[in-house]
Amino acid sequence: MVDLWFLLSAAAALFALWMAGYLAPRWALRARIHERLKNRGAGVKVAGDEDISGFLAELGESFTGLAAIQGDYEDMEAALETTGRNRQQSQATYMMLCWLLPLIVIVLGFVITGPAAGMIIAAAAFLLPRRVIRTMGTNAEKKQNLEAIELCHMTRMLMEAGLSIERALRLVAVQARPIMPHLASRLDRFNRVMESGADRSKALDELGRNRRIVVLRSYVNLMKQSGTLGAGVTSSLDQIIREAQQTARSRLSEETNRVGAKMTIVMMVFLLPGLFLLIGGPAVLSIVDTLNR
Repeated sequence: MVDLWFLLSAAAALFALWMAGYLAPRWALRARIHERLKNRGAGVKVAGDEDISGFLAELGESFTGLAAIQGDYEDMEAALETTGRNRQQSQATYMMLCWLLPLIVIVLGFVITGPAAGMIIAAAAFLLPRRVIRTMGTNAEKKQNLEAIELCHMTRMLMEAGLSIERALRLVAVQARPIMPHLASRLDRFNRVMESGADRSKALDELGRNRRIVVLRSYVNLMKQSGTLGAGVTSSLDQIIREAQQTARSRLSEETNRVGAKMTIVMMVFLLPGLFLLIGGPAVLSIVDTLNR
């Protein structure tokens, strides 16, 4: 009976991974193509509304809409959006990583290890995916803040050459993709919004709607003020770059100090006992020999 439960759980885990890795991207691509064909000639949808509409997306939307789940999902949504996922992709990822995969792991844990160890595995399976999502969001935030500095440099150079904001961002999205891979999807979304005929302020709001990417948010506010007031942006972009670089240096200094503190703990735990044995071992042996005599 235990072998049967193990085989069923393993089969369910493989099926879930196959759905997440193979079927979900195909459903997303098919849904996007269907939406674009349906809206051809009737106006283009605004970027950010390019949600997937397959079975997985509908299941994720209904699941995250539950009252008991909604609060936990809202806590994870900001981190998932920072990684570049849209609303329905965030819902599907949350459902798969935070509930479906832990459920499979919990069942396997109880079947294989028993109730006592199964409780420990259940707690780890519930907490670990949320920790991973927060870490992914933090890392994506750091990378996009650094890429936004490069975006400021390139925008200043292109606007000094006489290009408008729209043309500068379109050129950056095409030519600078290798040096800003995480921001490229946001720039593509901005360009699609502009091609749909939307107002530039709305497109810029869409570009900088994530408030955790501080440098990009400052860049968007500057571009909006420049378009409204007609002011120059060169000196302001230089100011944003200097502040962002100073913030990056401060963060690196904090991380370096934190590494030093961690290494001190490692030395205390692993090196000091060996050092005590090396120094005090001969003395202890001498005392023991003296007492034996």
